[in-house]
Amino acid sequence: MSASGLSCNFSKSESLKVLSRTGLFDVSYIVRKRRLGLFGHVARLRSDVPANQILRINTKTRDGDRPSQKWRRAGGRPPTTWIHQICSDTGVTATEALQLAEDRPFWRTIATAGGFG
Repeated sequence: MSASGLSCNFSKSESLKVLSRTGLFDVSYIVRKRRLGLFGHVARLRSDVPANQILRINTKTRDGDRPSQKWRRAGGRPPTTWIHQICSDTGVTATEALQLAEDRPFWRTIATAGGFG
């Protein structure tokens, strides 16, 4: 019994059968598609919008370009960041993902496919 009082003992194969019968998508697919969609949206914002500026700084930092020589990442950061997950989803570097996201139709095909790289 789970905390909600309901139990679910489906195996992975049974879950896949339910998804195919109902025509629904797997939750991980939906989360990935929305995560990549948000990344593309922020990447295409005007360059003077703070969200776009932060995204560009974070992609450069993810690819090893630090803001200054003395800059160090704060302790206690999560092991997997949003940018790291975007790279994992697409199979490309953060900078490449940022460049690809500027082409909206192409980025949409990446977001709805299994990956790119």
